[in-house]
Amino acid sequence: MAERRQLLNEALNIGRRELGSLLDGDVFEADRLAQDRERLLDQAIADLGRDDLQSLADELVEMKNLHAEITSQARKLHASLKHDLLNMRKQNRRFSGYSRGAGNMPSLARDRFISKLG
Repeated sequence: MAERRQLLNEALNIGRRELGSLLDGDVFEADRLAQDRERLLDQAIADLGRDDLQSLADELVEMKNLHAEITSQARKLHASLKHDLLNMRKQNRRFSGYSRGAGNMPSLARDRFISKLG
């Protein structure tokens, strides 16, 4: 039982580091930590009986709350990235409009015309 408690505590520590990575915007590190956390949790709860669940209830509830916080932060980060990508798409369309208005033609349109000089 002590080994399972140790694994859960280690998973909690990794979860806290994962949350910190998400807060910093480092999704690659957060992904790596999430995989480590998943592996530890799988080891900790493998073949766990009902009585053992009761003795680890505090750690499991803390893990559930931490997971909810991580998920919430990941959703906020996802929404922020989605907003940034939509703004970038609007800006690219605006720049394309300015470019066409300035007389710049896309290369596909330019290649369709025959030059009278050559």
